[in-house]
Amino acid sequence: MISLLAFVIIILLIIQDLILNLLLTFNFKSYIQPREERFPKISILIPARNEAHNLPSCLEALDQLRYPKDSLQIILGNDNSEDSTGDILKDWSKKRSNVSYLEIVGAPNNKMNGKANALHQMCEEASGDLYLFTDADCQIGPEWASSMVEAWNKQKPGVVTGITTVFEKGVFARFQALDWWLTLGMVKIMDDLGIAVTSMGNNMLISRSAYNAVGGFAGIPFSLTEDFEMAKQVKKNGFDCIHLVGPKNLILTKGQVSFEDLMAQRKRWMSGAMALPWVWKLLLGLQVFFFPAMLYFVFLFPFEGIFIWLMKVLIQGLFIYRFAFKTGIKLKWHDLLLFEIYYALISWSTIVYYFWPSKTKWKGRKY
Repeated sequence: MISLLAFVIIILLIIQDLILNLLLTFNFKSYIQPREERFPKISILIPARNEAHNLPSCLEALDQLRYPKDSLQIILGNDNSEDSTGDILKDWSKKRSNVSYLEIVGAPNNKMNGKANALHQMCEEASGDLYLFTDADCQIGPEWASSMVEAWNKQKPGVVTGITTVFEKGVFARFQALDWWLTLGMVKIMDDLGIAVTSMGNNMLISRSAYNAVGGFAGIPFSLTEDFEMAKQVKKNGFDCIHLVGPKNLILTKGQVSFEDLMAQRKRWMSGAMALPWVWKLLLGLQVFFFPAMLYFVFLFPFEGIFIWLMKVLIQGLFIYRFAFKTGIKLKWHDLLLFEIYYALISWSTIVYYFWPSKTKWKGRKY
């Protein structure tokens, strides 16, 4: 009975990976259209908490942004930083007429997490028809804003989710990047099927009308993953949500520097994942339970087990490679093969860490 269950889990995951590859080939929606000379007023919002070491590259990238200055507003928020973040943001904003600096004050209640509170106050100052969000540890490309706006122009959705990858050197960072490619690849596939799963706060566009319809960040239920909850509420209010994946809207972010930091990040993400529809939970469950099922099968049938496992790694690797290539990124095949070890370790460590009775640490705050 156990052998049969293990075999079923293994086959289901391989079928899932095959379907992901097929859908990536035949159902990928690019939202690319002939460029329209339409530049609605946009507000770019970037909250920062203790990000002094990341701000130089973030702000330099903002300076390279290609979008009409008279249609562009940038709001930088200092969220009670304990380093020189505030001074850096304040000095940078003084030299640019379309940039505003905001000191974030504490939330009046516990309905919002720290970042949601910062974004709520920043959105109160926003004058754009579209709000674009990214983080201080990210680097946008010159065409980021215009590509996100082009996708919005085509369908007028409530939310446009972009694509993000970890860009730092080192094995640990590269494996985190592969994890992002795999997860966001599945999110994109589901989204193109009409099943909107989530959005990402470091690469997200929300229309003013959709934002107001849900009451903003102050109007959504409390969540440690405010981007996930925002997309969920926007969808619930009848707006479409689309996922744009391409080289122009790719954002680079920094990975977690230690295993402990990575687990803290995943514990927060898991709080959002637990609210996902059952279909998505089933997909995640297959990913996690594949490993003990595969190890059991290899123990019983070593040759057949290793062959099937290698086949799964190749099919999964093909999906990750092809998905990343949609943004112009070429991954290394030896990383894709070794990624399986990392993925098994992180998947089960995340489960254990999530249910471990401890608070979630995020940006120096505990929840």
